[in-house]
Amino acid sequence: MGAANPGNLGFAAIDLDSGELVAIEGDNPFPMASTMKVAVAANYLAQVEHGRRSLDDRIRGRSARSLMEAMMTRSDNHATDLLLRDLGGPKTLQSWLDQAGIDGIRVDRNIAQLLAARRDLKDVRDSSTPKAMVTLLQRLDDGSLLQPWGRSYLLGLIARCITGKNRIRG
Repeated sequence: MGAANPGNLGFAAIDLDSGELVAIEGDNPFPMASTMKVAVAANYLAQVEHGRRSLDDRIRGRSARSLMEAMMTRSDNHATDLLLRDLGGPKTLQSWLDQAGIDGIRVDRNIAQLLAARRDLKDVRDSSTPKAMVTLLQRLDDGSLLQPWGRSYLLGLIARCITGKNRIRG
């Protein structure tokens, strides 16, 4: 794979039964791009579980539920930015990740700011190490970040993602 597609490559995978982790460049930061949407969704759902927000809340005329659906199933950047702003912005999301003990993910800007900026793969802003991203996903799967309802809801949205013909299934 690396020889056919030269460039910087980072990868991490974890066996959910044994906890065994394998990685290539697993501690090096890579641009997150749309993978940050998982953290936005998880943080919003944690707020719902604590009674601070509802999926029926209206944000710029749309329900949080419809924004979440658009963000996770169609990778809608505008929906992401609306939810992120409602949460309090990148700093609030970063604080939530820090409090959850997920080290190696950095959220500095919203999607619009990220896309407007000059792309620089050496910029550590808005980045994640492969190990940090797999840790976020593992913690979602094992129920330590969200209660069963929130976990099931988010994993259901992820499973219904319809973007990217070259996306790795499952």
